[in-house]
Amino acid sequence: MTMRLPCLIRSVLLHALLLCGLSPLLHAEELPSPETVRYSSPQWPANLQADIYRPNSSALAPTVMVIHGGGWSSGARDDGYVKEICEHLQAAGYAAVSVSYRLAPEWRFPAQLDDMSEAVRWLATQGAEHGLDTSSIAVWGYSAGAHLASLLAMQPQALPIAAVIAGGIPADLREWPNSNMVKDLLGKSRDEAPELWAVASPVTQVSAQTPPYFLYHGRLDTMVSYQQAKQMQAALARADVPVTLYTRWFYGHFFAALFTGGSSAAATNFLASYLAPASIPAHVVGSDM
Repeated sequence: MTMRLPCLIRSVLLHALLLCGLSPLLHAEELPSPETVRYSSPQWPANLQADIYRPNSSALAPTVMVIHGGGWSSGARDDGYVKEICEHLQAAGYAAVSVSYRLAPEWRFPAQLDDMSEAVRWLATQGAEHGLDTSSIAVWGYSAGAHLASLLAMQPQALPIAAVIAGGIPADLREWPNSNMVKDLLGKSRDEAPELWAVASPVTQVSAQTPPYFLYHGRLDTMVSYQQAKQMQAALARADVPVTLYTRWFYGHFFAALFTGGSSAAATNFLASYLAPASIPAHVVGSDM
């Protein structure tokens, strides 16, 4: 498992842009600019912030926490693909809360997961002051963000988590015993700490209490194998957890994040069954090649 972005020949990239488009949405109206807040308490080990994208609605908006990827050691809450997810949710009638978290290897697991729980606690106590309906929330993450979103939803939190959207998920970290990225996150090798590697793998933490799932994954993903999504789907099905797997047939790991095609539209259609939007906009139809 490596985070090295392969060199892309210009003609291939231009062809992908033509096929996929830069964004699945053309907003009919201007949406509010995001509001930046500090969500970590003064006693927390780091000053952590979140960006709140609210829809054009005077009502409290149903809330989705969005967690960025980057191999647990990089990435940011305002990366382009993260903003695209947030703006998609915003246009669909949801409030998106994109959160920062402490990065490896300076901070080892479970610091990242603890940060996400702290963000949920902030939403529980202060979300309403920022126009957020936090009677329950959903979580959406890609890659490392999908990993953290999954573990977050599998533990008791300050707010009920109604649904999980997980793209490009590393579901079983034990399958990368030689990954420096995973070692940087966990601080020990698989042989040194097999229980830690298991606990940090979402596929081992599924239970009947796990909320419903929407998985999306590139069929040509060579960085996080498509089989990871299949394993997660199977584990959820065994626990009788409702699960949908949306396959991005001709996409690898990075293209599935950057060019959302129909996956974002399908994800929000799934989400509406568990967390109703503030208002129902016209459906945005997307498709994958």
